[in-house]
Amino acid sequence: MPPGAVLRSADVRITITSATSCDVTMDLAVTGAAQIDHRVEAFDDTRLELVDVHGARQAEPVRAIGRTQSLVLNPEGEGYGFHYRTSNTHANRCPIWLPTVPTHGDPGRVHLTVDIPDASIAGSTMPAFSWTGSRGVATLAHLPSVVRVPFSREGEPRRWDIGRTMDALAVMVFVVASAIWLWRMRR
Repeated sequence: MPPGAVLRSADVRITITSATSCDVTMDLAVTGAAQIDHRVEAFDDTRLELVDVHGARQAEPVRAIGRTQSLVLNPEGEGYGFHYRTSNTHANRCPIWLPTVPTHGDPGRVHLTVDIPDASIAGSTMPAFSWTGSRGVATLAHLPSVVRVPFSREGEPRRWDIGRTMDALAVMVFVVASAIWLWRMRR
């Protein structure tokens, strides 16, 4: 990574096609770099398919480096992008191909849009999205390495959700601790 290289903005559009697969289109603006390596976490069962690259030339074929896949691009200007598909057995997880340059850091520079299948309801997501129907939108200061979007079809029972379970546990601990404190204060 050249010194001074910065990810100025990112627009990431994710279509969740099933609980174990997603389709991702990314448009990035990077300054100060003639060549940018992008890395994505890829477990043994992860399948990645690079569909399209625009505004940049692919410098070398996608290759494995440890538990990541590396995509090296030579941008033709500040703005470039690519489209890929991924599938794995890790349900509700969509890995993001990250450029190996720091993000500018200003809030609102990274836009994420997620579409889940029609007639579905999203559970607790990471990062948090604002939902309108089956579309979620988030604006961040950084690009996450993974987007987690559990969902269920309308009418199906909601799946177990670790986020809600942890929230309920935290409230329960607070209530029990408060009750013990009150009991001790009154003795």
